[in-house]
Amino acid sequence: MRTAHRFTATAALACAAALGLTGCFASGPFADLTGSEVADKSVDALRGAASLTVSGKVWEDGKPLELNMAVSKSGECRGTIAGQEGSFELLRTSDFVFIKADEPFYRSQMKDLPKAEADEAVKQLAGHWLKSKASDADSKELASLCDLDELLKEFDDSKGAEKGKVTSVGGQKALTLTTKTDEGTETLQVATEGKPYLLKAGITGKEPAEVSFSGFDKPVNTEAPTGKDVIDADQLG
Repeated sequence: MRTAHRFTATAALACAAALGLTGCFASGPFADLTGSEVADKSVDALRGAASLTVSGKVWEDGKPLELNMAVSKSGECRGTIAGQEGSFELLRTSDFVFIKADEPFYRSQMKDLPKAEADEAVKQLAGHWLKSKASDADSKELASLCDLDELLKEFDDSKGAEKGKVTSVGGQKALTLTTKTDEGTETLQVATEGKPYLLKAGITGKEPAEVSFSGFDKPVNTEAPTGKDVIDADQLG
């Protein structure tokens, strides 16, 4: 009995010395990783997906935006973005960018134009697909919304992330990670079964945001619109 006790105590001391008192008796999902390592692993998993859907609410230039975008690693995408100044649908294929915006969106973009000129442009464009080459300078800002790597850069800094409870996101078990930042508290929820995808992310503070990730590896519908509903930007005066 004494020998067994001595063996157990010796093993515990050796483990503590080797691992700096961490990891020997860890339990739960990702027991051998720190919170920051789990966060990094979850973002790497997203980058490894052929495609995914990101949806939720974010802030841009002090204004809230709601988005739902299916994005592929190759840069193709399809989805919607809506804010206080209107909304639009966006589609990017390998060669072209299509945008279908409502009247409030175009009004906000043309507020510096003379009224008559703005009225005519809005009448022509609102509710129609505007087609442009993905390589055009005017299309690059829109095309950047379909850049998966650029999108995920927001989650690259995970220093100080602490593990929390296991919860559920869309029916999947997920480990909660929290990080204190200057802007507020960032919360990440990472899938504990299958690939360790980041399933949900949020931050509190002056500009709160919350986004979810789903639809991993599902094909993005990039069937381009055709017919009279499409206006070629190259044909505009």
